[in-house]
Amino acid sequence: MKRPAWSNNFTVELLVAFVCVIACILIIGGSGYRKSLLHAREAVSRQDVATMRKAIEDCALTTERPPQSLQDLVDEHFLAAIPTDPLTGKKDWVPHFGYVRVGSGKIVFGIDDVHSRTTNTNSDGTPYNHQ
Repeated sequence: MKRPAWSNNFTVELLVAFVCVIACILIIGGSGYRKSLLHAREAVSRQDVATMRKAIEDCALTTERPPQSLQDLVDEHFLAAIPTDPLTGKKDWVPHFGYVRVGSGKIVFGIDDVHSRTTNTNSDGTPYNHQ
């Protein structure tokens, strides 16, 4: 049985239309996916910074001296591991040093804060290294 001539053209036209619709969805949806991925990375970064700040505080209060490196937090079991910064893809956090009041009320020099090494800004315009 022979197919009508119009059926071959109709199939090709339908396939081309389908490919065009899929391409449009991918182009439009791609930017939304990138935004979602960025928001997820920002959330993980904020959580990691909060966890490290808590570990810095706990270390200073418990040992009565602030850590001198982020590795100290791991070695003294205040962190399981130094997290990978989701914004740089590396374990390259920047510790901030200053004078810290420890458990006994003494003031000792050591790490008092930490932030991301990236110089980019987050989705609300705040620099990541000021979170």
